[in-house]
Amino acid sequence: MSSKILSTQEAKGWQPRANSSGKKQDASNLIGQEFRGLPNRALITLIITLCSFGLMVVFSASAPEALSSFQDSTAYLRKQAIACAIGFFLMFTLSKYDYRKLKRVAWPLTLFSLMLLAVTLVPGMSVTTMGSTRWIQVGPIQFQPSELAKVATIILMASGVSKYFWWHRQVFVRLIVILMMAGIVVKQPDLGTAIMILGTLLSMLFVSGTNTLLILGAMGVGGTLAWHHIQKTPYQMARIQSWLNPELNPQREGWNIIQAQLAIGSGGLWGQGFGHSLQKLYYLPVQHADFIFAVISEEFGLLGCLTVLALFGLFAYYGFQTALQAKTLFGRFLAIGITSQIMLQALVNIMVCTGLLPVTGITLPFLSYGGTSMVITLAMVGILLSISRDRGQVEEEDSYEVH
Repeated sequence: MSSKILSTQEAKGWQPRANSSGKKQDASNLIGQEFRGLPNRALITLIITLCSFGLMVVFSASAPEALSSFQDSTAYLRKQAIACAIGFFLMFTLSKYDYRKLKRVAWPLTLFSLMLLAVTLVPGMSVTTMGSTRWIQVGPIQFQPSELAKVATIILMASGVSKYFWWHRQVFVRLIVILMMAGIVVKQPDLGTAIMILGTLLSMLFVSGTNTLLILGAMGVGGTLAWHHIQKTPYQMARIQSWLNPELNPQREGWNIIQAQLAIGSGGLWGQGFGHSLQKLYYLPVQHADFIFAVISEEFGLLGCLTVLALFGLFAYYGFQTALQAKTLFGRFLAIGITSQIMLQALVNIMVCTGLLPVTGITLPFLSYGGTSMVITLAMVGILLSISRDRGQVEEEDSYEVH
């Protein structure tokens, strides 16, 4: 196998530990016996910083709309704070959980996610907002199944490529199920989230040693299918045209891009000051979610934008460092999948706000308003922290199978 990850494992000269009878011990029986130290404290500090700043900018961006809709300027802030509290609880709980046991829930979690995604296509059982049927309502709780599908994709593929070579039928079965989930997400319609799922999938296949030509071919086929879908969907085609030329229809499809760029440009070097954004006053749409980076740019200026980019850069550094230091292949693939997922989403959101990509409806991790997104993202960070807790030499429970 040409995978650099596997080569690194071999370079360490790791050999399974022998017991008193001279036989190699089954590493699955050793789970939890090795010393697991403290999680990466720098990563915890970074996440707390991002979420705290996120609560602050969500309040600033959402206050006018919350006051108008609910007569309470803190309505969105309180909901986001509750999501943060739940997310941090999951994060610290999962950081103490042995991530290697997640293999056991890979298929159940995936099938559960697939079932929930299918429910969104059933009339009367889902919630439609702004033309998209992405949410399920259970009592007072409304959540987005596609967010859970992101986690399921990472765990399912990590459990596959850590044990089987990329051409194994078990990997292909996983690919088919993930493509089914992505297809349902496209039907909602939510092309942006489908791209996030497939982008993470490709990153994990790449680091697993999958033939690069096959990956490039898959990207070509996927791009062709996406373009065909966009051409058949009027509102998505209008987004492409407005992205290429916002002035073509400045009062409709081009409005989002124009207002976001006005907000970014008016921020200057130092910004207008916290709470002093003008574009959030019913000019910039979905300003507390999809376009929150534009509000950050206007209120905190270029220096604020660079600070946000630096924080995400640090997250990428600690995330991929955790992957390199992981003691098992499963842990490495999990860390790579989680880090790639969050960074890809952040990159796409920022590129949309700056006009480098068409509008996709993707939120900015840790900073944008969105309960399901916040809870799931922090849960993924909890898994990343669990991987960072490995100390010393941990038995590799993954044995590759070719047939």
